[in-house]
Amino acid sequence: MDEKLLEELQNIHVAAWNEKNREKREELLRKIYAEDVKMYDKEFILHSLKEVSDFVGKLLEEDPMFDFSIAKPIEALQNSARFFGHIRTSGGMLNSMDFFLIENGKVQHLYAFMEPAV
Repeated sequence: MDEKLLEELQNIHVAAWNEKNREKREELLRKIYAEDVKMYDKEFILHSLKEVSDFVGKLLEEDPMFDFSIAKPIEALQNSARFFGHIRTSGGMLNSMDFFLIENGKVQHLYAFMEPAV
């Protein structure tokens, strides 16, 4: 996978998950996510870019401390990538690992893993 594409994926992903303005957030997400992206969490599955945006908006609205940041640079393998991040919340810090499956230049599947930081 192209280094520029990887860096763009990482930076836009982080920016979108910190963007409080819905229109700006969805504009960012459309650059890297397919409209019918599926996001998998251990407790739920989201089925579209709109559902992901709604989820992010809810997180940002409910927790003013929420901040998503880069822990280490994104890594690619064939049509996939993994990204390690930190998520600051009012309930404490979390470590995250997002695993992306990419089709036609856009994220089609996003697997989100999280655990409390130690």
